[in-house]
Amino acid sequence: MSTNISTTRSRSVRFAESIDFLKPLYLFLAIAGSILPWFWLLQDPAALLSPTLFLQRTFANNIATAWASDLLISASVFFCYATIELKRLGASRLRVLLYIGLTFGIGLSCSLPFFLYRRELILERNAFKQQTIH
Repeated sequence: MSTNISTTRSRSVRFAESIDFLKPLYLFLAIAGSILPWFWLLQDPAALLSPTLFLQRTFANNIATAWASDLLISASVFFCYATIELKRLGASRLRVLLYIGLTFGIGLSCSLPFFLYRRELILERNAFKQQTIH
């Protein structure tokens, strides 16, 4: 029985080591996802200052409408997933408000990788707590 437990622990340690690159990757993508969209948005300051003009340009043609629709649906799925995942991890579900704010203030390209980064931190913290209990 103890061999089975040590084998399971060694597998989980190897798995954790194999995904150590995820946290820095998610953080890099969150930073890139906060810079790149705003680079393009700042090219059209008039649209940023007028919600009506912004929406007109967002849905200016079929291609733009397809992208905007895809993004809105993806953001909705992300908010549902974040709410459920935060509850499962024992974190405050109020944090979903942070991710909603990031999504509409910066973009899904920032909020999703930032959520995944924070999720990795929570998983590490929970794993550390489990190790100290055993």
